[in-house]
Amino acid sequence: MKTQNKLQFAGIFYLLIVLLLAGCGSSGNKTEVPKKTDSILATENPKEASVPIKDTANKAAVVAVSNDVSKVMIYNFHVTNRCASCIAIEEATTKTLKTYFETELKQGRVKRRIVNVDDEANQKIAEKYQAFGSGLFVTRIYKGKETTTDLTGDGFKFAKNKEERFIEILKNKILEYLK
Repeated sequence: MKTQNKLQFAGIFYLLIVLLLAGCGSSGNKTEVPKKTDSILATENPKEASVPIKDTANKAAVVAVSNDVSKVMIYNFHVTNRCASCIAIEEATTKTLKTYFETELKQGRVKRRIVNVDDEANQKIAEKYQAFGSGLFVTRIYKGKETTTDLTGDGFKFAKNKEERFIEILKNKILEYLK
């Protein structure tokens, strides 16, 4: 009887270790869920949001981004102590945005937020996305409605060892959401 209990305990212990190491706190699900705009992304005037960009004379200018134009928010969630895969996801996301979306970043059509879920100030946004560990979410905001895709699983699968594949997935999702 004692041997059987030890074997059961060992099996459960190893299962827990595998689950902890495999996901680094991520859900890994790739889903699209319509969401209502929250106060973090809402503006006082729902028809437009002012976004500072630079004009050709390098002076600050303000351009109105209509609510009828798609905007994309990218959320990189992480915990304080990060694994190599979590860091690779953030670095590949940065590379994707700098390479393919620099204009959209300047216009304010694409925005990114890096969020430490261990920081109490980020509790509300972490709960909204159910991010209690590492996560990468791409959210389309169009006419006051949000659609979100969880790319966490693809990030863990490709960002560290097959970065170009991950960049292609992320780039395509952002392009789709900007339409």
